[in-house]
Amino acid sequence: MKYKLIFISCIVFIMLSSVAFENLELPKNRYHQHKNHVTDISSKGSTNNNFSTHLPLINITTDAPIHSPYSVDENANKERNDEMVSSTIKYYDSEIKDNALEDIPAITEKALIRIRGRSSRSFEKKGYLLKFKENNLVDNKKISLSGMVADSDWVLHGPYMDKTLIRNYLCYNLAGEIMDYSPNVRFCEMFLNGEYQGLYLLTEKIEYNDDGRIDFTQTDPDVMSTSYILSFDVGSDDPFYALNTFNFYTGRNGAKNKGSGMLEIIYPGKTLTTAQKSYIENDISQFEKALVSFDSSDPKRGYPSFLDIESFVDYFIISEFAMNSDSGRLSTYLYKDIRGKMKLVVWDFNSAFNNYTPEMSEPHYFMMTDKIWYQYLLKDTEFVNKIEKRYKELRKTYLSDEYLLDYIDETVAYLGPAIERNNAKWGYSFSKEYDLLLPTQRNPRTYEEALKQLKEIIVERGSYMDKNIQNLYSLAHDSINKAFKEGVGK
Repeated sequence: MKYKLIFISCIVFIMLSSVAFENLELPKNRYHQHKNHVTDISSKGSTNNNFSTHLPLINITTDAPIHSPYSVDENANKERNDEMVSSTIKYYDSEIKDNALEDIPAITEKALIRIRGRSSRSFEKKGYLLKFKENNLVDNKKISLSGMVADSDWVLHGPYMDKTLIRNYLCYNLAGEIMDYSPNVRFCEMFLNGEYQGLYLLTEKIEYNDDGRIDFTQTDPDVMSTSYILSFDVGSDDPFYALNTFNFYTGRNGAKNKGSGMLEIIYPGKTLTTAQKSYIENDISQFEKALVSFDSSDPKRGYPSFLDIESFVDYFIISEFAMNSDSGRLSTYLYKDIRGKMKLVVWDFNSAFNNYTPEMSEPHYFMMTDKIWYQYLLKDTEFVNKIEKRYKELRKTYLSDEYLLDYIDETVAYLGPAIERNNAKWGYSFSKEYDLLLPTQRNPRTYEEALKQLKEIIVERGSYMDKNIQNLYSLAHDSINKAFKEGVGK
């Protein structure tokens, strides 16, 4: 009888779930930390040796003071300082009880650490890059943290400008359900040299890993053709990794002399050869030429032969919906397997959902239409068709108001007392003298107000896109010269 009742209960649950999420795709092996926890969310913790938390806990002790985020030369020029220092990392990650500093760590490893970020490195709450090393502090060592793929490189994002603390967690996980790859993330609390630092988001760094992350054919320095990862950002400090493609020389991407949208080779790294760099430059240039040609939408001669179209569609939708002002000009990543097509990867949603410093993030316009290559892709009616169809599908599932608002509430409930502890450390930043957003009235004064703003902008943005997604068709048109193509040479 007991098993019969269990069976009936399961059937009822499945039926109810199918009604509630009629159009919801099953997750693609995405682990959502707040949905999978098993420990009790009751620890109030403290900032002394008796500290405990239901979240993973990272305790970092450096062998020397961490270097200032900026260095100043003899001419008083301020430059980013990326010098690393050695440290010992203790990581606590019990699945059955709270994590405490007096516990035996899950791992104890050597690592190099530095402050990371561009504008965020000026914030009082810093973000950090970790590079796990063997005891000789030279050879990389792959370490798995909280079930994520083992790797030597990790990012510790310290939410500061984002007063909700959850924008990156929310958006990375949404992208992970929608796209082929998005960096995996785990919330944790952090101590640095004995001092409590608050809530952090442990994040996979975008790079090749033969066990996961971006999974493609490994480069071979003896072969000219190669898989690659590129970034669109301010450009490389090392000219060897800077790409000057067709669009750079023509100025078509609008990136020249603007300090953004500059292409840099991320992978291959130290093994990159001159021949491989030429291969990558030529590959991107051939795509860019096809994009502006008469045959731009031709399946064999145009952009579809270079791009994973679904990836570019999804990236456009996620970036637009989240109002991510950096997308397509800064913190933007592209990768291509030598056997496949180009795909985009999301990165950095700290400024998403109207959290960008100036007030240009007003939610009633499309902000991606002139970013990277979209100004040309959107000229193709079929590409716009795919955006509209995919957007409407996602609005029934992962981008629905109900899903997103519930996700926020569930995440906040999961973080629980960790939010209180973080704000006991950094809560002073809610006061006016620490305002980062303009005009000043956009800055929330309490955590509750910050959450309210996030929820309201999600609903407002969705409503705007629902009503205006078809306006993208106004951008879809062929070059006027194409009408004369058949007559050329007659």
